[in-house]
Amino acid sequence: MKLYNNDGSPFAARVRMLLRAKGAAPIEMLKPGADYKTFAPIGKIPALLLDDGTLLPESEVICGYLDATLPGASLYLDAPEARARVTLMVRLSDLYLAPPLHDFFVLLFTDPGNRAAIEALAPAFARGLKFLDIYVARDGCAAETRFSQADCTLSPMLFYVDEVLPGLIGQNLLEKRPALNAYWQRIKAHPVAAPVLEEVRASWGRYQQKLQATQ
Repeated sequence: MKLYNNDGSPFAARVRMLLRAKGAAPIEMLKPGADYKTFAPIGKIPALLLDDGTLLPESEVICGYLDATLPGASLYLDAPEARARVTLMVRLSDLYLAPPLHDFFVLLFTDPGNRAAIEALAPAFARGLKFLDIYVARDGCAAETRFSQADCTLSPMLFYVDEVLPGLIGQNLLEKRPALNAYWQRIKAHPVAAPVLEEVRASWGRYQQKLQATQ
């Protein structure tokens, strides 16, 4: 298997974090080339290239496949109630936090100086954080005490909400959500999450350096 990857993508980070949590052997990371859309028509990162040539798009589809095929306990958990809590946190993240984050990235790459447009995303971010704050676990990881797919999904998104967005909109929306902020303080030190979050952080640093060099 090979993974089309960008270290700064929270969606690619979700897959890398699952691989780490499952204790999987390292797989080759590929950088999409100019011809990427010719064989990956959706054009998004990540995409998983299977050994038979099949290309799986969409991070959550990839994670479900890897969770089912790699050895080890499921990151979606086994008990019905626990699995429901994991699925809920994944869905809330994807439905309410990922869309403004996507719009944020589009602005960063197409119109990085447009602070007004970035600031206009604040209500959508705040809404998503509100919902997640209601349902996040009050101790341990996002859905349960045990690390799960909820953490693989949510923690890379929260990196951008906590460490990038405040400098662009003038406020830290995460700090206004105490349960979710407390979770973030716990998970960013977790031995599975921390190395992947550092990869995301390093990628963001490289982007900033590149942006400054063009100004």
